[in-house]
Formats: sequence, C-alpha cells, structure tokens
Amino acid sequence: MRVIKVYRPPGKEGSPFEIFLTQQDPKLRRKLQWTLFRLAQAEVCELKEPHFKHFALERYSPFYEMREKHKILVRVVFTISDEDILLLTPFIKKESRDTMRALEQSLRMLADIREHPEYAANYRFRDNS
Repeated sequence: MRVIKVYRPPGKEGSPFEIFLTQQDPKLRRKLQWTLFRLAQAEVCELKEPHFKHFALERYSPFYEMREKHKILVRVVFTISDEDILLLTPFIKKESRDTMRALEQSLRMLADIREHPEYAANYRFRDNS
C-alpha cells in the first residue's frame, strides 16, 4: 500500500486537503476517504476514468485528478512521487477554468515541496463524520 502525503507548509493549520475535507458534507467526506483508500492500493495503470484522470499536456503530465461526485463535482489534483501519493489541490469544479487554476497552484506546491521536502506530511485517515 502506498503512503498518502499532503502538502503542509509551516505555520498553517492543516493541509489544504485536510481543511477542504472538514468543510464537506459527511457523506462526501466518506466517499473521498474511500476513494483515497482505493487509490493507495491501486497500480498506476488502474488510475482511469471516471474516478481518476491523468493530464496529457506536458506541463501538467506529473498530475492526476481524483474525481468524486455528491451533489457537487469534487476534484483533487495529486501526483505520484517515489511510489507515494502526494495530494496537492482540492477544489469544487464549477467551470472548466477551475481545473487550470488548480493545476497552476499544484505546480507551485510541487516546486515548493521539491525545495522543502519537509512540507510533504503523511496523511492520517480519520473518522470525520
């Protein structure tokens, strides 16, 4: 099973993903955590639509998108590094440009993590219901 990590810069209360997760409906939180659990056990070749998407553009090729739906469309941009999953940018998709904003933000986060590896912290599954 892969380790799931989150981007957690110093001086912040939790990671963007953890903060996003606590703001969601309990049923959606459970769905997202179940999808994360499946993601941690899946092989890269199994990361296919409708639940996962790999970005083909060269600039965004390190990124995948975890997709979930529960009244709203929820997306989480992540990457796989050294067999670990790094959750970067969670967002609610309302229009197509939301994805591009999230990808640009994820590029900045990934650059930050490469400069400061300690910003990648292990994610702990919790019962957030």
